[in-house]
Amino acid sequence: MSEALEVIKSEIIKRSREEAEKIISEAKKKAEETINSAERKAEEILAKSIKPEIAVMRKRILGAAQLEGRKMILKAKDDAISKVFSIVEEKLKKIANGEDKEHKYEDILLKLIKEAASKIDEKELIITSNEQTLAYLNNNIKEIENKLKNEGFEVKLKIENSPCNCIGGIIAYNNSKTKIFYNLLEGRLLKLKESLRGKIAEILFS
Repeated sequence: MSEALEVIKSEIIKRSREEAEKIISEAKKKAEETINSAERKAEEILAKSIKPEIAVMRKRILGAAQLEGRKMILKAKDDAISKVFSIVEEKLKKIANGEDKEHKYEDILLKLIKEAASKIDEKELIITSNEQTLAYLNNNIKEIENKLKNEGFEVKLKIENSPCNCIGGIIAYNNSKTKIFYNLLEGRLLKLKESLRGKIAEILFS
């Protein structure tokens, strides 16, 4: 797994438990209130009559309340996991905008370009991204090429100045566009969602 993926993965794990505890606590509280309310209702019915059909009704009321409670908790767990990914997405936006002190976007961007150069494996690479990233690339293209060269990637970079709507990262392709490599930050997050979903659930709810 690349360092760029590790940044995203560590942020997901970091945010998971604290966001879940609050949501699950509230869901459990609501579920308990639902069940307690159903129990009171059932007891009121029993107080008025001891007929067998009333006892059956009591079981039905409690069963429905317990089922509703379980549904509420399951939904809260799913909401907690979704909340984690939403927080991570906001974190990625801050990184891409240079607002995050923990991670330097320029270093992540270089790694994403290097990975694209490795995958496409041609002497010339055309790159596009969002407007802000393209501005940085245009101003630092020679420096980036030299850094790639020092790491064994002698490749000519060309910037496609047609911004795409993305958080950050790059889309790279060769001159003929027969090889295209999507290395966007939100794409990396999307790939991690399913692979980490079970792990997050384990961390949050075990």
